[in-house]
Amino acid sequence: MRTMGRYAGLVGTAILAASAYLAGALPYGDPAPLLRTEGQASARFWVGLGLWLAGGVILAVTWWRTRPSSPITAAVWAAPLVLAPPLGSRDVYAYACQGALWLDGKDVYAMGVADGGCPWTASVPEIWWHTPTPYGPLAVVLNGGAVEIARILSGSEQTQLIIAVTVLRLIAIGGLALIAWGMAKLPVPARWLGLITPLVAVTAVSAAHNDALVAGLIVAGLAAAHRREWLVAGVLAAGAVGIKVTALAALPFVLLLLPAWRARGAALGAGVTAFAGLTLAAGLDLGWVRALAHTGDLHQWTSLPTGAGMAAGYLTGAMSASVTAARALGLILLAAIGLYAIKRAWAAPPGTVVAACGWVLAATALLGPVFYPWYALAPLAVLAGAASGWVRARAIAVIVLTFLVLPNGLGLAVLTKGPGAFLALAAVIGLAVWAVRRARPTATA
Repeated sequence: MRTMGRYAGLVGTAILAASAYLAGALPYGDPAPLLRTEGQASARFWVGLGLWLAGGVILAVTWWRTRPSSPITAAVWAAPLVLAPPLGSRDVYAYACQGALWLDGKDVYAMGVADGGCPWTASVPEIWWHTPTPYGPLAVVLNGGAVEIARILSGSEQTQLIIAVTVLRLIAIGGLALIAWGMAKLPVPARWLGLITPLVAVTAVSAAHNDALVAGLIVAGLAAAHRREWLVAGVLAAGAVGIKVTALAALPFVLLLLPAWRARGAALGAGVTAFAGLTLAAGLDLGWVRALAHTGDLHQWTSLPTGAGMAAGYLTGAMSASVTAARALGLILLAAIGLYAIKRAWAAPPGTVVAACGWVLAATALLGPVFYPWYALAPLAVLAGAASGWVRARAIAVIVLTFLVLPNGLGLAVLTKGPGAFLALAAVIGLAVWAVRRARPTATA
């Protein structure tokens, strides 16, 4: 059964890889530029879309039925995707552009890829052409390293882009290796739910999202703290923050896994020192924090507060004000969840601490102003290292998120704004009712 499942999954990813050549996030152009506005695309794209759907279904069914845990299975399933164009996102081209601008001495925290004259701007979604990078210094340095390797190996700009994407994909796979290493040292490792999943295959192996490395650094940092390796834990946590600021949500739990206040302070000091040293060595500053303001420019219902605010906006006619208010409430709720989780994790067993970290990361993703499927990589990976409950819900989330973005990078949320907004509102109401009912026995006890 295991061998059959391994080959069935390989068939699924091979079909997905074939779809990437027809309908994927191809360099130098969207294969279906009129799909969003006019619903039109070439026959080539529709064939690719059909293959994407078929391959995804085969992979998802195989994954659910076999629940793989072997690194060999992960490698077999990943192999076809490593050799194909990206699926589901064009962000990796933005990474390459950011790295090129940084290498050329330009401030990526003050200009977008088009403003800086990136030669691969046409490969980046136009909406991000004038947006400064919201990623930290480690992300910028790694992006620059990928482009530098590409420039050494080729003088052709087109070939350089392909090489840079390949290197960035290998970096993302390196993040998955960190997840595997760290998960093996956490209380309840379940690789099939957090590492060997269809979502990981599409968003990390294929699309090369830096969230894979964030997830790897967080899981490895938690594992190091669990092993009382305070220096390693601090540096790994700092590395995660050095890619995306949302990794800060994991920091309290990394520190709580350490046995004494002295070790916690030393780990925090090591992390701050490493972060500051990298920032200065890279010639960067904290401008990426300012750039985060632009990440909320899009209104997509996949973020629960944004979706609920959009629904209120449709009803009241005050879209901007409704979304702003809903997002503010979402951040307040996130802060409350974080404080409650820290209280529960204080002096608790390691499994409880790691699980609390995973749920806070999940809340950070869902309650932020914007949510994309790859934001779930870190919380799912952390939860797979500790939490044994909600297995079916987590599996359903993996499958749904895998299909939430079309192979060319067009999100279904963009095509379903109205219905999706009211679905998000219904989800918020349902979660509120569930939370009240769950808390009622505690209040009356």
